[in-house]
This record gives sequence, structure tokens and C-alpha cells, in this order.
Amino acid sequence: MSAIGIDFGTTNSVVAVHGSDGVDLLPIDTPPPNWLGLGFEKIMPSVLGVGVDREATFGWNAKSQPVDKLEAVKRLFATEDTVRIGGAEYSVELAASLLFARLKKGAEEAGAPLDRAVVTIPANSRGVARFRTKLCAGLAGIDVTALINEPTAAAMAHSLSAGEDHTILVFDWGGGTLDVTVLETVAGVFMERASKGIQRSGGLDLDNLFEAALLVDLPESATWDEKDRGLFRLEVERAKILLSEQPTTNITLPDETKREVHRDVLERAIRGKVEETRGPIDQCLQDLSISASAIDHLVLVGGSSKIPYVRQFVSEVLGKEPATGADPMTAVAEGAAIAGAILANELDADFFVSTEHALGTISVDERDVEEFSVLIGRNHKLPAKAQNGYRPAHSGQSSVTIRVIEGDPEVPLDHPDNVILKEWDVDLDPSRTQDENAFTIVYEYDVDGILHVNVTSDTTGDMLLHEDLSFGASKDKAGLVSLAQSVNETMAGAALGGGEAGTKPSAEVDADSQGLLEQVRTKILPFVDEQETELLEGLCRALEGAIADEVGNCREALETTARKYAYLLL
Repeated sequence: MSAIGIDFGTTNSVVAVHGSDGVDLLPIDTPPPNWLGLGFEKIMPSVLGVGVDREATFGWNAKSQPVDKLEAVKRLFATEDTVRIGGAEYSVELAASLLFARLKKGAEEAGAPLDRAVVTIPANSRGVARFRTKLCAGLAGIDVTALINEPTAAAMAHSLSAGEDHTILVFDWGGGTLDVTVLETVAGVFMERASKGIQRSGGLDLDNLFEAALLVDLPESATWDEKDRGLFRLEVERAKILLSEQPTTNITLPDETKREVHRDVLERAIRGKVEETRGPIDQCLQDLSISASAIDHLVLVGGSSKIPYVRQFVSEVLGKEPATGADPMTAVAEGAAIAGAILANELDADFFVSTEHALGTISVDERDVEEFSVLIGRNHKLPAKAQNGYRPAHSGQSSVTIRVIEGDPEVPLDHPDNVILKEWDVDLDPSRTQDENAFTIVYEYDVDGILHVNVTSDTTGDMLLHEDLSFGASKDKAGLVSLAQSVNETMAGAALGGGEAGTKPSAEVDADSQGLLEQVRTKILPFVDEQETELLEGLCRALEGAIADEVGNCREALETTARKYAYLLL
């Protein structure tokens, strides 16, 4: 058997497979000649483009386009619904699903069928980003057996074979995010102890700063068009990478002249951004009440961590030299493949992940002052379950509003770090006292980004609220049947259209049955195994083809089989 791991990165993606001889990287894309020798031979840029005939382009082909491309779709998971590429608007889910589909195709061309995999996510990802990652992989035909935090995967790649127990600090600075995570290994088990990060900090931001510094001495850039700026941007990124290995390099300008660039220009440009990384390091140590001397191994991961100035800075902060052995560009994918092997019982080890943000609700006191009431705290191991008791702020209330909040209880409620994910009104008996209307909120949070919310009456034991929350993504899922069709058509060579049409009900199927069919196909099929997919799809086809007298029985059979996946029917 072989287990596959996917590092679906902000700027680059990697697929690794664990077999009898260890971990291998799959050649899923080929860089152009001027990028060869820079460590990208088995890395696919996470870039989606639109070609001259509206065809989808991927990876290096898309990255090499100066215009009409989308980079860093992963950064949009927590904030955006749509994105524009080549003058047309697409859903974020379609863009990400197409990239997953290209990874699947590349792996299969390399001889490794990619039907299921462990997929990595930044440790500081919010719930909606975790959910969308699994959703988009599922739409591309990849069953996500587990989501694993990137630093945990990197730690596995670094030290799975190490015999002794130790404490590892992973400094993961890739293209889009910074994650600092402290882990412990105890008897082969990897456990996250503390994690803190910066969501929008990475290679893309360093490129912006470096580019701005270079443009100061290029007044002719004021006349550049969009294509010129796109070509220059590629040269800036390549120069940043080369300056990690050598003190100077040349940048080719749009007019094909060359300009020499020195490493100290890069270092001055990014100094402030690098110094910001001290905050998450200090916070992790503070959370655990330990000093830097308690760290046994410092593991640097991500392309940004290859910059000599960055490595020196982090090393000085911790008073420790970075560990060697693991490739910063591929360690996360290698660790994901190792995690897959662990889940398949091919390796004798284990791992746990934890929350980077607190989950709770907003409580109100008698003065109507709101506060963040934590149920599942930061750095809590997943899956997690917690509960807390509450009562209405005033007597005679006929309802209360239950609001799910994710973020940091140490900052003001209206701080950007705090996000209201969902809210519901729960009915109360206005004739009861505050104590008689007391209730208990229970949160169950699993590793797939699904939060189960239950509210029960302390007086009667009645269930007042039972919801499964995919962090707001349910509003995006109405058209997933057509999304999946768009992914299949695009990967088969059809032109990339200007968006997704809604799912059209079949004329032969009544509205209730059509609603059930859409729910099963959009909310269940992307996440279940092949055998269950075959069963459910067969029941769907039977319902679609049923004559009038059979419709009720066929619908009941499908409903009964789908009921055990109620947590997906959001």
C-alpha cells in the first residue's frame, strides 16, 4: 500500500507518497528552463490561469503568464466567495477545486492514483478555511482522510525516526501565512502544545516589499503596462530565491535590459516583516511558560524560511541553530504522507492537532455588556467537546440569541481577529424566571471543520437548538452539483466559462425529491468512500428514474441511507 499527502500551499503545492521505501515526491509539474535548479522540480505553483481560448492553465504554465491568472486562492478561503480571472468571475471553490484536480491528474500521470489523501492546512486556519479545503478536494474527486496542521506534518518529516522524546519548535513561513508551533514527541506521538501565527504574512508579502524597493530606482516603470508589471513581478520572485544562495543576481527588465541586485536591498526591504515574526515565537513560549532553552529542535519550513536573513533572525531569537535534513519546500507534503501511513497502520506512531483560535459564544450580563465567553480554548486538542451554562440577562425574555464566535478573547469583541460565524434565536418561556430559563450550550468540534452546537434547557432537558455548522459555507453549497460538473468539464479540456450556473431541477422529479438529490450529491458524496458513493449514487439514479408509484419508496430509501451523514446536511 501507499499513502499520499498533499501540501496545498498558498503559492506552491506538493504531492508526496509513502511506500515501502519511505517517502517520495511525485513529479506533478515541470518548471521552465530559467527556474530549473532552484529546487522546484517536483513542485507545482498554486496558480490557475485563463488562456487565449478560455482554456484553464495550471502550475508553471499559469505562473509564467504575465496576466489573466489567480495566485494564492488559499488566502481567499476565509474571506471571499468569488474572484476574477481574465475578466470573468469565478467562485473561490471552483478555482481551488480545479487546482486540486490538476494535482490529482499530475499524480496519476506519475503512476500514483490519487483518490484519497491527507491534506495539510496552516495551523492558524479558521474553521471556514478548513471546511473549504476538504470541500474543494472532494469536488476534485479526492477523499480527504484527515486534515493535518502543516507544522505537525513538518515535525513528522523532520523527526519521525528520532528515538528520544523531545520538544520541537516549527517556524513555518511559506508563501501566504506564518505559523509558529511548539510540539512534543512522546513515545512516537506528535502533540501540538501551542501555536500562534500571522494569517497574511509570507513570501507574497516579501515579494511586494522587495518589488517596491526596486521600483524606487526604476522611474521608467511608470510607463509599464499590465503585462510589463507581470513579467517584472516574476523576475522579482526569482531574484529573491537566487539571493538566498548568492550575494547578487541580475533582474531582466521588460525592455530586456538587465539590472544587478544585491542581497542587502532585499534584507532592508523585508526587515520590518521579519521582525514581526518574533511576536508569535514569544507568544508560544509564554503560553507554555518555557524559555527558548526548552526547545530541543528548531525546524524551519516554507520558502520564506530559506532566506539567510530570516534563518539568522529566528536562530538568534531562540539561541539555536536550525535543524538540517528536511527540505523546507517539501517537508510538509512528506509529513502529510507519513500521517497517511500512520492512519493506514503502516507506521507505528500517532499525532494530535489543536486549535489556534478560541471558539465560544457572546454572553450578556445584567448591564447588557457583551463579552467573549470561551467554550473551546486556543491550543485545545482536536476533536474537542466543551459545555457551559448560561441564563438570560433579564427576566421575562421570550428568546435569546446564540452567537458562535471564533477568535481571541483577549482583544475587544469588534477586533478583526474575532469573527461571528453564525447566530440563531432560541425561544424561551417568558413566564419563567432567569434561573428557570437557564440553558447549557455544548460545542463539539471535529478535525474536519464542523462545529456541532447543542442548546438544552436546564429545567426541562428539552433540546432548544441542534445545529451542525460548517462555518457559513452552507450558503456556498447550493450549486455544488454544477461546480463538480464544471470541474470535470474543465479538466476534460472544455473552455473555462465565466462562472457557474445554478443546478436545474429535473422536469421528471418533484421539488422535494430534487432537493434531496441535490443535498446528497453536493453535501455527502464529496466526502464518503467509494463503496458508499456507489450505493448513494445508485439510490439517486433510482429516484430519478422512478415512476409515480415508486417515488415515495425510492425517496424514503435514499433518506434512510443518507441519515447517518446528517452532520454533513448543513
